[in-house]
Amino acid sequence: MKKHQKIFAAIFMAILIPCFTLLMSACGIDTTYVSPIVSVDKITTSDIEEATNKAVLSVVSIYTEGNTLASSVFGSTTSQTVFSAGAGIIYKLDKAAGDAYIVTNYHVVYNKSYTTSNHIAKKIYAEIYGSEGTTATELSDGSVSITYGQQVIACEYVGGALNYDIAVLKISNSDIIKNSCVRAADIATNPAHLGETAIAIGNPLGIGISATKGIVSVESEYIQYSDFYDVVVRCLRTDAPINGGNSGGGLFDEKARLLGIVNAGINDAQNIGMAIPTNLAINVADNIIYNYEKSGYSGVKLYNLGLTTGIANNKAVYDEETKLTYMKEDIIVTESSGMALTSGLLVGDKVVSVQLGETKLELSREFELNEFFLKVRPGDTFKISVVRTTGIYTATVTASSLNYKSVA
Repeated sequence: MKKHQKIFAAIFMAILIPCFTLLMSACGIDTTYVSPIVSVDKITTSDIEEATNKAVLSVVSIYTEGNTLASSVFGSTTSQTVFSAGAGIIYKLDKAAGDAYIVTNYHVVYNKSYTTSNHIAKKIYAEIYGSEGTTATELSDGSVSITYGQQVIACEYVGGALNYDIAVLKISNSDIIKNSCVRAADIATNPAHLGETAIAIGNPLGIGISATKGIVSVESEYIQYSDFYDVVVRCLRTDAPINGGNSGGGLFDEKARLLGIVNAGINDAQNIGMAIPTNLAINVADNIIYNYEKSGYSGVKLYNLGLTTGIANNKAVYDEETKLTYMKEDIIVTESSGMALTSGLLVGDKVVSVQLGETKLELSREFELNEFFLKVRPGDTFKISVVRTTGIYTATVTASSLNYKSVA
């Protein structure tokens, strides 16, 4: 239709509709208009939609750059800049001050070829959901080129540990944070269970924050990082699609609670992704933040009781009340030395519980005991209970600052 025909039609309709309405009203016919569009306040959303829209505000895109040395065919070396992309979770937030602690994967900010003394990227930036503008382009040689957006936020490396694949970053006095609707992630208080909804939110391929959905396929297992000095990390497994760039992002349940930090996908398999369980990731992050704020140390310090354990009688148990299947195993002391021996813990004891302050944990898996010591700070007094042939024995231990070891 030509332009003047369109104008004519619009004028014609503008005259016709009021006349038609007056005629209908004169005939006693109700002319009240009912919109076919549902008003916003009547839109209903599913639990998954609500969780995704809430959780996405706790996820940031991460972009890093570092220098590596490249050798030429003539034997000389030149410095080149390497870019990479990942994601992170807002763990602690002071929005009014524009401050935040971000939890991500160690491998998002670490590269063994970086020329920095700790092999951490020289520059680390974050972008919040809705303010993204950075673009990542894969070049013909397989490297990545990044063009930063206008709302990137500089991050400080706080600390991390390769053996846990967890790192913590810090954002300070950011106006972007102050004027945003970001939120700290809600943390799941219970471990993920088999079949639970799993929403993965990250920065796949470095092209911006997005979400995928699946379930928890395995609640706890160990994977080996062949690219990182054969480090073995405890993970949960999900069938939510995971791509490069998802690393450091979050795996959330249907209530938007954080189940884990996404850290890996299996390239030659379909929908096998991994995430570091929240209870482990947060214990590591809290340990790093404590050391950073206390002394400026940029790593993990683990209390060493002098106890070595093994497992026996591992089995699955179905709980009729919760309708969930749990894994259980006996935790048996195989070596006792140092404070463990001094405190009366013996080889052959079955460890059944630990207590720090008022919080008591009944143990059903060996990793629960190992990860408990991430929470023990110098000067803390804790209890560890065991079962032996003579009955139950409880040792009370006060953690000395001399009994800590650094975990790289």
